Formats: sequence, C-alpha cells, structure tokens
Amino acid sequence: MENRSHRRTLLLFGTLAVYIILQSFWWAYLLIRKDQEMQAMITAFNLRPDFPGTPADRVERTFWMVVGEGFVFLALLLTALVLTYRAVRRDLELARAQRNFLLAITHELRTPLAGAKLQLQTLLRPDLGSDQRKTLIERGVRDLDRLSALTDRVLMAARMEESAVPLDLRKMDVVPLVREIVDHAVRGSCLHHHVDLALPPTLELCVEPLALRSILENLMENAGKYSPNGTEVRVDLAVRGSHAELSVTDRGDGVREADRAHIFRMFHRGGQEETRNTKGTGLGLYIARRLAHRMGGDMYYRPNVPRGSIFTAVLPLP
Repeated sequence: MENRSHRRTLLLFGTLAVYIILQSFWWAYLLIRKDQEMQAMITAFNLRPDFPGTPADRVERTFWMVVGEGFVFLALLLTALVLTYRAVRRDLELARAQRNFLLAITHELRTPLAGAKLQLQTLLRPDLGSDQRKTLIERGVRDLDRLSALTDRVLMAARMEESAVPLDLRKMDVVPLVREIVDHAVRGSCLHHHVDLALPPTLELCVEPLALRSILENLMENAGKYSPNGTEVRVDLAVRGSHAELSVTDRGDGVREADRAHIFRMFHRGGQEETRNTKGTGLGLYIARRLAHRMGGDMYYRPNVPRGSIFTAVLPLP
C-alpha cells in the first residue's frame, strides 16, 4: 500500500513535469509562428516595419531570440524540477523510515514491558518458592535492562542529531575494553554464535570509553541478529597506517545493494517493518557512525566473501 502511494506521487510529479516541458515548447512554437505571420502580413501589404532589415532577417532574429530565452527558461525549469524531484524522493524515504521506526519502536517497547508485567504478576502467586522468585526477578530485571537500553539509544540518537553529546576523549589501551565488550556479547547478543577474537597485545587510542563501547556493542548486536545461529562472528582490531581499524565480520545474508547507501541513516532498516523477522529500531548504525565521527574517525561497510557483512570503525592513532 505504501509503495503504491509513493509510486502514485512520483507518477503525478512526472506527469506534471512532462506537461510543463511540453507547454514550454508549445509557447515557443506559437511565438515563432505568430512572428512569422506578422512578417508575412508586412510583406503582403508592403507595410513599413518598425525596425530595419528584411522580413527574413527579422524572422531569424526573432527565432534565435525565442530559442535563447527559451533555452535559459528550460534550463532553469529543469533544474527546479530535478531539485523538486530529489526533495520529494527524500521526503518519501524519510516518511517510510519514520513509519518503520514507529512500528519497530512500538514492538520493541511492548515486548520488555509485557515481559516485566508477566514476571510481576507471577510473583504475586503465594505458592512460589524462593528459587522461582529469584528466577522471575532476574527475568524482570533483564526485561527492564532491555527497556532502559532501548530508551538510552533513542535519547542518544536525538542528542547525536543535535550534536549535543560531549565526549571525554582520553588516551588509553583499548584492548582490555574490547575484550570485555566481546566477552559480554558472547553471553548475550552473540550467545548462539562462534565468536573469534583477534587483538594485538596492546593498542593505545584517544577515545571515549562509553562511545567505543556503544560502537562495538551495536556492531556485535547486528552481527548476532542478522546471521544464522552457529555461524562465526569475528572481531578484529589492528593498526593500518595512521589509524586503527575495529572490524566485526559475520556470515549472514549481508546488506542488499539497494540499502548500502542508506544503512547509516537514522531510522533506516531495509525492507518493510510489517514483514521483518528481526528486531531493531534503525538507530544502532547511525549512532555508531556518529560516535566514530565525534572521535575523529569514520565507519564503513563492505560485503564479506562469500557471504555476510564487514563493518569497520576507523579511529585515528594518537
């Protein structure tokens, strides 16, 4: 339904653009024809013209005047149409991304809330033993942690959009921090994957620890989310020239060609939210790349061969 609406909008825009261009050619044709008729009348009735030259010269001058002015007008018109078309496409893409985000965030918020509510309702039963109560409390805490993390991510994205996130950059050995984050992911987002870790003995970078944690956690979460259980997820940290590269490689389906130019945009998730099987809000990669930028680096994607994705955060050496 949404795609049909977008196609109708673009079709209407294209029809109006073609109509305007054809109308411009028609006006130019009428002007030239009217001038030719006027010159024919001057010649037929032997009237005195208001400016020198033969009727043929005057027709030619008028023709080139109309062509010149028409060309300038057409160039301006085409430029305006191209800019308008791009703006329409951008607005349609943003509307689709925001709609997908609302659908995703509704599901993501409802799931931990429903889980926490269920745990609390079960705790009201008087026949529960201490071990059962402990298990329910732990599950409730996990649900609330998930809800808190989701809320923090949304707030972080809003603050990143306004460049209002202060970073306390410090020179530190990032290897222990990377190892800690990966160990946590092995017990969480990558629980059902084989995680391979390749780290140097030490590597000092000028980073903000929480920002680096957010980057790697987002990449690990994506790798666990979009690759089949039992497949390998590889984390590499290495020096390449004047910068360090932190890469996360998975063996999932990869990113579609049509989505590769948009994967770091806020709210963007490939496909339609109604038919998606994976959870998410479309904020993780956006936040990760913005944080990499704030630390003087960047982030990029490349396909893994024969299948999967490689996301790399590039950070400058101190």
